[in-house]
This record gives sequence, structure tokens and C-alpha cells, in this order.
Amino acid sequence: MATLEDPFGKVRPKLVAARTEFLAELARFQAAELERRPSPEDWSALEVAYHLYVVDGLTLQELRRVQEEDNPALRALEKEGPRATRETAHDLSLDAVLAGMAARREEILQFLAELPAAAWERPCHHQTWGALKFYQLVNILAEHDRQHARQLVEIRQRLRRSDSGESHTAPASPLLSPS
Repeated sequence: MATLEDPFGKVRPKLVAARTEFLAELARFQAAELERRPSPEDWSALEVAYHLYVVDGLTLQELRRVQEEDNPALRALEKEGPRATRETAHDLSLDAVLAGMAARREEILQFLAELPAAAWERPCHHQTWGALKFYQLVNILAEHDRQHARQLVEIRQRLRRSDSGESHTAPASPLLSPS
């Protein structure tokens, strides 16, 4: 079995770029827009940011499990993340959410930096995605950030269309829905 060469060196720039993309989109919101939802069933931009914080914590738990257990069955974070976000998203502040996001991502990066190259090949299994290697699970984090950066673009557009009086009859994007 071939071992990846410098897996952390390869994934770190992806994780940083994806998080930077998300934060750049979040910064485009006016303060008054951060807590507004495009519709009652959608999340606000602040709730989306909080969701990334929550999912980073859940993902770190799963990353540790992959290193500690033999071929573990991963939790369905695509369901668990939104559920945990909805249940705990109360009295959010931008400063607290951003600080939490930064600390949690730093914790993930520190964990990953300490792993030997062979650890990145450890197997795990996901109910939907099937057999995965550890490095593939890590790469999902970057894609998750990019997905929610796109969601922020859509939220901002919908809020501004609503403010300008434009009607928006198209159904909400699946990206906007918290489930």
C-alpha cells in the first residue's frame, strides 16, 4: 500500500482556502442581515456560520474515532450536523461564533498536523458514501465550507431581493434548508 506523501501539507491549503472563502462571503453581509432568514424554514447567515462550528466539532470526534478504531462506521453528520445546530443555536453573537469557528478549526489542524502519513490511509465506512479513507473524510470538510459559502451567496441575494420588493416565487434551494 502506497502512503500519501505529506498529506497534511496537501490538505491544509484546501481547508484554509475553503474557510477563507466562507468567511469572505460572510463578511459581505450587513450587520442587520446576519440574523435574518430568507424564509422561516431557512437559516440565517449567522446560523450557517454556527453550523460550521458545530459540524467541525462533530467531525473532529469522527476523525479521532477513525484513528482509534478499526474501520468505524461514521455517524451520518449530514443529518446530525443540522439537528445539533437547530437544537443549540440560541442567542448567537457573531463574535462568539467566529471565535468558536477559529478555535475549533485550529484544533482540527493541530490534530491533523500530528498524524503520521500512514494514519491518513486508515479506513472508515459511511452509510451513504461507502468505504472511505481518512484523507477523503478530511477533504469533505473543505467541500462542506465551500457548499456553505455558496449558500451564503444565495441567502444574501434572497434577502436583498426581498428588501428591494422583488418577488421570489422560486422554491428555496436545498442549500438553504437546514436539514
